[in-house]
Amino acid sequence: MSVSRRDFLKLGAATASLAVLPPRLLGLRGAARAGALAADPDRRALAMRALDAATGSGASYADVRLTHDWVRLFGEKDFGDIESMEVGVRALVQGYWGFASGPVWTPDEMARLGREAVHQAKTNALGKTREVSLAPAPPVRDGSWVMPVDIDPFEISPLEVIDYLRSLGIFTAHVKHGANVDLVEGTFSKQDKTFASSEGSYCTQRLYSGSGRLLLAFEKDRRKDSRQVDLLTVSSVGWELFAKQPIREAIRSVIDAMEEDMKLPVKAVDVGRYDTVIDARGVGTLLDETLGRATELDRALGYEANAGGTSYINAPMDMLGSYRAGAPVLAVTGNRSAAGGAATVKWDDEGVAPDDFTIVNDGVLADFQTTRESAHWLEPYYSRRNRPVRSHGCATADSAIDAPLQQPPNLVMRPGKDARDFDALVAGLENGIAIAGLGVDLDFQHLNGLGTGRIYEVKKGKKVAMLGGGGVLFRAPELWKGLYALGSSASARRFGRCAQKGEPAQAACHSVTAVPAAFKQLTLIDPQRKA
Repeated sequence: MSVSRRDFLKLGAATASLAVLPPRLLGLRGAARAGALAADPDRRALAMRALDAATGSGASYADVRLTHDWVRLFGEKDFGDIESMEVGVRALVQGYWGFASGPVWTPDEMARLGREAVHQAKTNALGKTREVSLAPAPPVRDGSWVMPVDIDPFEISPLEVIDYLRSLGIFTAHVKHGANVDLVEGTFSKQDKTFASSEGSYCTQRLYSGSGRLLLAFEKDRRKDSRQVDLLTVSSVGWELFAKQPIREAIRSVIDAMEEDMKLPVKAVDVGRYDTVIDARGVGTLLDETLGRATELDRALGYEANAGGTSYINAPMDMLGSYRAGAPVLAVTGNRSAAGGAATVKWDDEGVAPDDFTIVNDGVLADFQTTRESAHWLEPYYSRRNRPVRSHGCATADSAIDAPLQQPPNLVMRPGKDARDFDALVAGLENGIAIAGLGVDLDFQHLNGLGTGRIYEVKKGKKVAMLGGGGVLFRAPELWKGLYALGSSASARRFGRCAQKGEPAQAACHSVTAVPAAFKQLTLIDPQRKA
């Protein structure tokens, strides 16, 4: 009997998967594939056991999350699987939260965690009197959702994936002499999450995530460069992240760009102030690190002061509806619904169906990112505008082992109306600089920053030199108020980004969609210059 290569790869994948999967979890994995999460009586019974223990011990409100995670890591030569199961119980007592979590799914452990969360809350309640009001959220009764992906990364052969990753190196070496792949890897995850609350919610959802790195190196005429192909940032997708994107075309484009840059002379930095064009990825980074962080309401009120930092937008009730966050062309929205968005979910970690909301409208601060608790802090503002008090669904925890925190949603920047891209914006510069691949470092308030990347001198609309070792200094309010031109929707790009928050730090990912943009008079410096 003959065996095809595809059949062989499938057989190898099945054998490898069984080899790394703990025997106690094989049955659960099969049940999840059958789409029976919402109807699984064991999950429901475990969740109810935790809630009953918490409310029976004195909690005025309690919720529980159970997460079952699979992570598959790929390289050019091998792959590995990681699997975990966790449960977390949150309890509210006299205005104080308690939280307990662990990796064991048994009825007795659920009850213990429920009681432990209440005990912690009561201990915290010995402090100053505190009142917590949770924004209304209709209970989700027996909700179930599976994130749509084109190709489930756990249903294809790992050996086929490795074969594909190797092919990228072979292809790159044939594109141009001197080009090669320094690193290629992929990471995919699948999470089955169950949420239940003492208010009557019970819902389950399956979430997917994919990300990768493809680092290219190129050498010509004794000059060397390396850059990443930026199509593989974290997204809520499956194997189509690699299989259905024009990666080979992107490889050609990146190598061509490196070769073109090598033709430019390298000049020393001429310190001064210049009109500046920044590519879509750089603008997305700026948006995320300034306004994206600054409009987290808990950060704006100082609750992150001992961890991830505070915010330069630090008086929410005074600034909402009046603070000029940027030029009139600036508009930013948040969502957790965009297909493929890294923060996309059906329900957040409080069982809230997130809405799409405006953060900055025509340059003016319009709203903050909120959870059920923090939304009530803005009740006076919402009441004045006849708006209901509701969470925007920004409560997030990577797994049940962590307590939910407010984390960024997917951020979207409104594009300009004129048909312009990065090259067109550069062509409009008489005398200035252009920046690609921007990275930034911000201070504690996400107010003052230094941006570095590939910086080009621009004369009469053309890049005439690369500036070695340059950087731009900026203050976030002046940066966005100096925004004067935007790329069109055709130039918009979406990038996945991950943020850390809390102590100990918790990571969460989201997407940022931005366009290339032009800014007035940024300060160019030479960070490497010695006094």
